[in-house]
Amino acid sequence: MTTNDPSEQLSAMFSAINEQYAAAKVRESKRREQGELFNIFNILKLQSNEVRLHSALLAELLCPNGSHGASSLFLKAFLKVIGEDEDYIKAPVAEKITERYIGKKTKTEGGIIDIIIEDGNHAIIIENKIYAPDQENQLVRYYNYGKKKFPNGFKLLYLTLHGDDASDNSLGGKGIEPQNISYANEIIDWLEQCSELAKDRDNAKTIINQYNELVKELTGKDMDKQYIERLKEIILDKEDNQKAVGEILKMQDELMDEIIERNIWQPLKEYAESKGMKYGKDNDGACIYKGACIYKDEWKHYGIFISTENTKYWKDMFVGVSWHNEPGRANKLHKYEYKNNKLCCLRGDANCYWPYGWQDLDLCDWRYFNADKIIEGKVFNEIKSKFEEILAEIEERNLRMP
Repeated sequence: MTTNDPSEQLSAMFSAINEQYAAAKVRESKRREQGELFNIFNILKLQSNEVRLHSALLAELLCPNGSHGASSLFLKAFLKVIGEDEDYIKAPVAEKITERYIGKKTKTEGGIIDIIIEDGNHAIIIENKIYAPDQENQLVRYYNYGKKKFPNGFKLLYLTLHGDDASDNSLGGKGIEPQNISYANEIIDWLEQCSELAKDRDNAKTIINQYNELVKELTGKDMDKQYIERLKEIILDKEDNQKAVGEILKMQDELMDEIIERNIWQPLKEYAESKGMKYGKDNDGACIYKGACIYKDEWKHYGIFISTENTKYWKDMFVGVSWHNEPGRANKLHKYEYKNNKLCCLRGDANCYWPYGWQDLDLCDWRYFNADKIIEGKVFNEIKSKFEEILAEIEERNLRMP
């Protein structure tokens, strides 16, 4: 029996989607039981480490002399993926591929390039951004280096999870146009080609496949393929379903804000209350940074924050300890104060803004492609776990939090 009632049609569509979601979860459970979700990079908690994992592994695969034993095959495949001739860079290539120091940093020159593949004639310069924010004039400096050192030609690539544009701060308003590439598209495509090219090299193929699974997880591309195909069938089967999904997509930002409110901010408020602590957000005047914080009455100025310096999106999220009610306090702190107070449980160095330290979250991008991780409580659980470590160390060291 069919119906023309839009609410019933929408309900029927969501019912069909829920049925497919449940089936996908059963398949995921079976994969877990069979060890298919075992991933060494997740176990070692290297998921978001740009230098130690992502830049290092990408550079190793791109290097013709790499331990993978595939000579230039992976490099040639990469060059074709980014739209270049496969012989644009020819072996042998310069040995220093990652973290190349190019001189003292000024406004127009110097710094450290994440990845550079060059043969003395042409170069591929890659600025690799997983979650770290852009630096001032960063791409200007790398562009000037490429222009000076490689007059025959170079490519400046800006690599992010989803192909984001570089900030004006990094571009310096100089008319520089790097080529945007993404882990979600170009890197996944390339890694799948590398896996095929490594078919006779078991160790290399295993590492490439595990890394590719991690990249898919980071970019929200790890959904069950059978589930995706069934969703598309359900949505595209009827015009009304397509229209309904179109309306939902228009509300994407508002829906994500509400999902974050219900699954992160509200649980954090309840957590604070359970600890006898206060809770504040940036929009209620109790938190001077974008995000939220919790604090005790006896802490005169300080609080534990979940925050971001990104003004546009809920991404690049980090945890830290700073003041919650005095914007100018950074100017009053002496270096010895924050050096002595640095918490061991926070990896980031202490400074006048975060005098007890700070640390990026592993799940630090809260945009729509990570909605499932937010709804399932994975993001809040990570925040809660880190807050527990911070509170335990403050108590153990009997820090006054003046």
